[in-house]
Amino acid sequence: MDPGAGAQQRPSVVTKETAVEILGYIGAAVGAAATLAAAAQIQDLSEGGALAIALVVAAGLLGTGYLFGLHPAERGLRMRSVLWFGGAEAWSVAVTIFIGEIAGLDGRGGAIVSSLLGVAIGAVLWLHLRRSLQEVFLFLALLAVLVSMVFPEPSYFGIPDLTGMAMLIWAFGGVWLFLAIRRIVGPVRTGMVLGSIAAIVGPLLFTRTRVAGELLSLATAGGLLVLGEWLGDSPVQGLGIAGLLLVSGGIVVEHAGDSTGGAIAALAAGILLLAAALFVGGMGPRRPQGEASLPPAPPPLAGAPPPGPPGPSSTT
Repeated sequence: MDPGAGAQQRPSVVTKETAVEILGYIGAAVGAAATLAAAAQIQDLSEGGALAIALVVAAGLLGTGYLFGLHPAERGLRMRSVLWFGGAEAWSVAVTIFIGEIAGLDGRGGAIVSSLLGVAIGAVLWLHLRRSLQEVFLFLALLAVLVSMVFPEPSYFGIPDLTGMAMLIWAFGGVWLFLAIRRIVGPVRTGMVLGSIAAIVGPLLFTRTRVAGELLSLATAGGLLVLGEWLGDSPVQGLGIAGLLLVSGGIVVEHAGDSTGGAIAALAAGILLLAAALFVGGMGPRRPQGEASLPPAPPPLAGAPPPGPPGPSSTT
């Protein structure tokens, strides 16, 4: 008997749907790039012309994405997600041109209005298609609104104080992480990653109190490691680990990289911390070598015979 007779045939890796997806991505990219290239050849292109081109690109990508998404297969929805993300970006460019160049609203007010219009299309697309790219666009658009509201005005007296903006980014990341855990925003994994990154990076933008920001970023990364372990979520744990490593290394480079004594002190501190980790990790009871870490067996049922020696194993 042929051992492979009853086995299922492996599906073909390259199918018609795969070819459609590849051609669709290439066609969308070529069409958008060709439109921009043609616009670049126009001498003295007006603001209205640039706005019209951006709107045409946005409408083309959004409309094509809608048509591809009519197919219920995963591939069609994925293509809709990618094309809608590109269409939303083109819409943002069109809004920026209209608000800044045609309406003449610049500065903080123009940035807030442009960001709010980006949130509007981002929310509509995310409500219709809750996939990662749509959540990324909505997250960034909301963050742009908040940053536009608190970003300090340009000053001739040194670097502006970004502490308020940094704290807002940190808090927004924490809120988004909470909403993802509660499954209010989704995809959940994408929301957790976005919130974690914002919470770690935000405090690093402190300009006046750099040390406080670095310590807050370290504490946030450590908290994410604990949270990821509690949730059983490896990406959150990984982001916490990456945050601890990168922020710690950045602190050493920033504060001890210019002096030999500081570098030696940092090396000694690192060795002591590693030794402390090894010591704490070895304080618990040790398991005999070769003993498996299995959960305890359940108690025997009433009236059941005592377990006997294991019989020969059978493979079917």
